[in-house]
Amino acid sequence: MKYLWGIALVLASCGSNMRGGGKPDGGGGGGDMGSSFAGCASAEYGAKQEPAAMLVVLDRSSSMATGGKWNFAAQAIVQALDADVFDGMHVGLYAAPSGTMQGPSCIFNFPVACQAPAFPQIDLQLAGAQKSQASSGVRRDIKQWLSQSAPDSGVGDASPLYAAVESALSALQGWSGAGKRILFVVTDGTISCCQFSSRPGFADANGCDHDWEHPDNIGKLLDKANKDAAKPVETFIVGVPGADTYDASGAQYPPYRMRAALSALAFQGAPKHVPATCDGKLFTQSAPDPSKSCHFDMTQGNFSAQSVADAIAKVRGQVLGCVFDLPVPTDGSMIDRGLVNVEYATGGPPRALYKRMDPSNPCTADGCWDWTPDGRIQLVGLACDDITAGGTVSVKIVVGCQTVIK
Repeated sequence: MKYLWGIALVLASCGSNMRGGGKPDGGGGGGDMGSSFAGCASAEYGAKQEPAAMLVVLDRSSSMATGGKWNFAAQAIVQALDADVFDGMHVGLYAAPSGTMQGPSCIFNFPVACQAPAFPQIDLQLAGAQKSQASSGVRRDIKQWLSQSAPDSGVGDASPLYAAVESALSALQGWSGAGKRILFVVTDGTISCCQFSSRPGFADANGCDHDWEHPDNIGKLLDKANKDAAKPVETFIVGVPGADTYDASGAQYPPYRMRAALSALAFQGAPKHVPATCDGKLFTQSAPDPSKSCHFDMTQGNFSAQSVADAIAKVRGQVLGCVFDLPVPTDGSMIDRGLVNVEYATGGPPRALYKRMDPSNPCTADGCWDWTPDGRIQLVGLACDDITAGGTVSVKIVVGCQTVIK
């Protein structure tokens, strides 16, 4: 996978400056461990960030069977979630439609694929160290379900995205963890099945007066979940080929530009994480395609399993950010904050990051670190940019040597 970043916390002792003691969990080993603080490092800690849960929602409409879309998306999900950085996260999978139901009278009650499950096919579970090739674990379960499943094969191309998002948000907010909640939606557009509800929608060419879903219906769900004071959810959207349709008559596709619709949904679902220059933030039926989408738009010849996997990695980096907990010595002693340093590497030898003296220093060119108000370590500037971009980054927190400040 192109975008991976590994993190290690290193407990170090520089003679009598060592505070605390005991062997750290996940640690062991001595020596300098490739540290730029040679002679100080004595053990490693596995890094721990804020807990998080990611639920992937995969469009299973019949059009996902074309152009390799289903296979690419399935491969990307497995590939991305197998990264070590997901070991400490809860992950799960939701796909819709999951079956047919009796259609509305405007299409003579013919069956339509508008059924959406009430719960994820693979419930949110802690990933742990077991990858998709293991004999058990949630990653294996996700891969097995994707391997044994396929897009809907019925007539038409129904897509009950509203019901899918509603159920997926409920599952995420029902997660008992006290951490970040991420909804990651992969779709090729054409949102329908609104005829079964009283929600506003757009007419199709079959005499159904509101079967095409009004994007604002979904947008309100995402906005409410994002602003939830207790359990906020950040929603990210990938539009794969097909998610760029427009049909003014509403015959084959919704009578609005799908790229504009998905861009607005992405902004409502995660306004703090969309590109600063994206211009598709507000949906109207007449809105043109955005010049820069707020969602991951893969309809312009940039679609592959790798591109979707990269998007998943980037989302994780953006939401979890650049804040890391200090290690806790096994004897319960306190770490001296004046003896903390941070190392940073992007594929080559590690180098020491300095702690910024001036809190207003953006550290844009070289990267630095600082303390958060609650006593955690936050990477700043270039170092944080690499992490939130999903780049290859290695970080070590070295304790025991005088803090480098400038």
